[in-house]
Amino acid sequence: MLFDSHCHLTDNQFTDDLKDVLKRANRAGVREMMCVSQNVPDSKEAVALCERYKGIYCAIGVHPHEADGFRSVDINALKELCIEPRIRAVGEIGLDFFRTISSRSSQETAFGAQIELAKTMELPMVLHIRDASRRARAILEEHDYTVGVLHCFDGNKKMAEWAVDKGFYISFAGNLTYANPRFWDTVPLIPHDRLMIETDAPYLAPVPERGKRNEPAFVRFTLKKLAEAIGLTPRETADVTRENARRCFRIQS
Repeated sequence: MLFDSHCHLTDNQFTDDLKDVLKRANRAGVREMMCVSQNVPDSKEAVALCERYKGIYCAIGVHPHEADGFRSVDINALKELCIEPRIRAVGEIGLDFFRTISSRSSQETAFGAQIELAKTMELPMVLHIRDASRRARAILEEHDYTVGVLHCFDGNKKMAEWAVDKGFYISFAGNLTYANPRFWDTVPLIPHDRLMIETDAPYLAPVPERGKRNEPAFVRFTLKKLAEAIGLTPRETADVTRENARRCFRIQS
């Protein structure tokens, strides 16, 4: 049984066929999914979706691309949502200095405020960090809270070593199946009990589905590639990554 630790089921690419997407995921062995949010309205939609479907949990938060529109009232809105039992994390939050769709200052403000929210609510964080590892590390250490997962990890060895030392989990998406030799140097360094897998659906479809709309059923391809990298069978890797996701997100039932 698989756990897709990061997907965006509220994305409008799933509007017309979400039920079919979830059926295909079930047939592929994906029994649990973490639906991750982009902003406050999306967070509310994610909560509503989780209430309709068994095995789906959600993370609420404001993505760094949305940070220019972040306001202090957003923290209050997110905090009010945290009473919902299906909310298992704050995310996705972080810094993206690759695209800089929102200004760096706005991203850092939103990131810091949401780290404090996660800390107050004792929830793990789902972190989006792209071309900003040094600054992200500094902010996380400044707030003294390093609980959660680095999503869609890009294979940076230095960042992996820091994350493991701080207690983070590291999640790999479809980009693990692309031709990037850096992954093969980094993945074996990560303890098995810190590894997770995800799709980031509808984005980053893995090989052999690359170029298509991604969906949770495709996480099996990332699973297979990760199994090769760490020397376990796909079944063993499925068990390990699912157990890790449940532990990271504090899912007991």
